[in-house]
Amino acid sequence: MTQYDRDQVWEFPCEICFKVMAIHREGIDMEVAQVVNRHAPNDYSPTSKLSRDGNYVSLSFTVTVETREQVDAMYKEVHTVDGVKMTL
Repeated sequence: MTQYDRDQVWEFPCEICFKVMAIHREGIDMEVAQVVNRHAPNDYSPTSKLSRDGNYVSLSFTVTVETREQVDAMYKEVHTVDGVKMTL
């Protein structure tokens, strides 16, 4: 997908569902929420779901974003949180 095509997907400002998959550990949800809050300030309470064996957790946030750069920066910083494996 080209940069032009990718930027046409969203009309800003918009609300997106931001999903994070991480190794399950105590406090991972709060660490990720702090990062998300830095980029899109709000009082976030992510929904979470543990994997069948409890080794991984998926976190979902509904986030209002203003620009593509804001989205990119949020994804980039969330990947620096210890244990984060994937973002969608």
